[in-house]
Amino acid sequence: MAQPLDPLTVQRLAYVRYLYREGVEQSGQPSPLRSRAITSFHDAVENFIGLAAQHLGVELKKNAEFLSYWEAIKPVYELPKKDQMKCLNDARVALKHNFPSAHQIEQARETVVDFFTTVTPKIFGIELDTVDMVDLLTQHEVKQLLRDAQTHADIGDYVQAMAGLSLAFQALLTNYQRGEGSTRWSAFNFGEKPSAFDEPRGEWRDPGLKRLEKLDNFMVITQNTLLAISLGIDYPGMARFHILTPKVRTYGNGDKRYYIGKALEEVTSDDYDWARHFVIESGLRAAKADDLQAMEKKAWEANRKAKIPLPHRFWTGPVDPEDRSVTVFDVL
Repeated sequence: MAQPLDPLTVQRLAYVRYLYREGVEQSGQPSPLRSRAITSFHDAVENFIGLAAQHLGVELKKNAEFLSYWEAIKPVYELPKKDQMKCLNDARVALKHNFPSAHQIEQARETVVDFFTTVTPKIFGIELDTVDMVDLLTQHEVKQLLRDAQTHADIGDYVQAMAGLSLAFQALLTNYQRGEGSTRWSAFNFGEKPSAFDEPRGEWRDPGLKRLEKLDNFMVITQNTLLAISLGIDYPGMARFHILTPKVRTYGNGDKRYYIGKALEEVTSDDYDWARHFVIESGLRAAKADDLQAMEKKAWEANRKAKIPLPHRFWTGPVDPEDRSVTVFDVL
């Protein structure tokens, strides 16, 4: 039954997995915020069934009810868990009036994961957990670093894997802060970061430079925070990410080095999975700014090619209603 998967199908399966993971994250929040998990679980299943129908060559009616999908696909494949999915659908509808209990949310999660575990291999020929959500990202360097980090996680070296995730997140911020290597046209440029070669220079022990050192540190932290918040990245999540991952420094010769503290030695596979998902989610949130970056770059390049000096005009207020032939600007 399984057919070869094209890149778009893999990407859509990755999106299904993302929705499910989002539901899992939401289920751990305090009430009533955790109620959003029901909607995410429901969306994951609905997107999955729509993709499965397309993959099997079944045409679903537009605006069809959720539970009608089971009958529509039945001639080709009999989807399981219809009764349990009815409970999930009822819980989603009931959100308008009542918040689900923690037990209902956990039941929904178990139903959804069991459904995906059973159905995905039979229709698509793969396990949903093997679909890499990295395929959803638009930032190429971030994608590569995430894949590199995964190679270390696959052999159980979570310390090195966490360093890779740290570099991936740094690359994500840099992608928008520097605009493909240039700070001149980025829409998210909050000023140049201080350099080790900036004046004044001296020994860090010099008491006269202590205040300047503190201001430099504050500036870098503020720049990164403003950038992250502007991109829609979750700040508490970013704080947790920085606790779990090492700070990797890049040196002039290209070496990348970090210190291994006791806490880093004790990171687990669950810590790694959470941190990897955080980078992916942050990348997806930041991707909303891609169009803005493209607009900023286009405007910068157009202005760079303009003749110098640029022409200018004076604003003179509204058009005189008695004389429409007179321009509202004086052109020099």
